[in-house]
Amino acid sequence: MKPSIIFTLIISLLAAQAGKAQTISNIINFADEQFAAGNYEIASLEYNRAYFLGFEKRDELLYKIAGCYFQQHNYNMAGNFYDKAYQYASTDSIANEAILAKALCMLMNESYVVALAELYNLNDTQINNQLFQSQLINAIANYHLENDSASHLAFTQALKTSNAPDSAFTLLDREFEKVYRYRKRYNPLRAYIFSAILPGSGQFASGAYHDGINSFVLVAALAGISIRIMSLYSFWDAAVAILPWAQRYYIGGMEGAEESAIQKIETERYNSYLQIIEITN
Repeated sequence: MKPSIIFTLIISLLAAQAGKAQTISNIINFADEQFAAGNYEIASLEYNRAYFLGFEKRDELLYKIAGCYFQQHNYNMAGNFYDKAYQYASTDSIANEAILAKALCMLMNESYVVALAELYNLNDTQINNQLFQSQLINAIANYHLENDSASHLAFTQALKTSNAPDSAFTLLDREFEKVYRYRKRYNPLRAYIFSAILPGSGQFASGAYHDGINSFVLVAALAGISIRIMSLYSFWDAAVAILPWAQRYYIGGMEGAEESAIQKIETERYNSYLQIIEITN
C-alpha cells in the first residue's frame, strides 16, 4: 500500500474519532442542560445515548443517569445505576459516592437494613463529607429500626465529624432522653390493661381524650341499659340483648387504647426525629 494511501486512512480514522468525541460531548452538554432545567427524563435518555456511544468515563455517566432517576423518585432504578457506577468506579472517592447515593435510595424506599448493609462496602479513603454522610445514613436507618442506642451514637459521631458546637451535643442528648422514655410512658400493653379495668382510661393515658370519653360513655350506657333490662325482665334477657354489643365496645375500647398508645409513640418519635435532624444539619 502506498504511503499516501496509508496517510489518508490515518487522517480519516483520526477525524472519525474526533467527530465521535465531539458528538458525545454535545450530547452530554445537552443532557446537562436538560438536567439543570428539571427535564430529568430527557436528560436520562441523552446520558444513556452517550453511554452507548462509548463515553470513556462510564462511572461519571452512570452516576448522572442514576441522578435523573433519583430526581424522578424512581429509587429502585436509581439504586441500580448507582450500583453500576460503583462497579465501574475509577477512584475510591467515586466508589464511595456511589455507595452513599445507593444507601440513600434504600432509605427513601424504607429499606433500612439494606441501607445499613450498603455502608459496609465503603472503603477507608472517605473524605470528611463522605464520612459525615455515612454516619448520618447509619443514624437515620437505625432510628427507623428503633435501634435507638445505635442511632444516638451515630448521630453523635456525625456531630463530631461536622465539628458541631457543644450545645448541639447537649440538645441531641436531651432529645434522645425523650426518645428512650416514649415506649415506657405510652406503653401499649399498659393502656390495654387500663381500659380493661376502666373503659377509656387507656386512651386518656395516651392523650386521646375524645376517644377515651367516647369509650367510657358507650360502655357505661350499655351497662345502664343492662341493669334496666334486668330490673324489668331477667339477667338472661339482658345478656342476650346487650352482651354482643357490650363485648364489641368493651373489647374495642381496649384495642383502641392500645392503638392510641402506639400512634402516640410514633407521633412523638417523629417529632423528635425532626428535632434531631435539625440539630445535626
